[in-house]
Amino acid sequence: MSSQIFNLSLPKELVQQMDKQAKRDFSSRSDFVRKAIVNQLRAEQSIRAIFDRANQRGKDLGIVSEQQVYDIIDTPS
Repeated sequence: MSSQIFNLSLPKELVQQMDKQAKRDFSSRSDFVRKAIVNQLRAEQSIRAIFDRANQRGKDLGIVSEQQVYDIIDTPS
């Protein structure tokens, strides 16, 4: 995989926290940022997949409004 260099501006406090954590992990700033980005992208993909599945299941069940979803969630068991 090829790399691309870019500039990133962050508050000093955040950089200090990042550096501390990177040092604890025996990694560099670049590695830390790379892992953080990969983790964020994976989390968003997982959430998107959950919503896609939930939307499809709702369609299969004939749910057509958010209110119906709230009614189902709020109904006591």
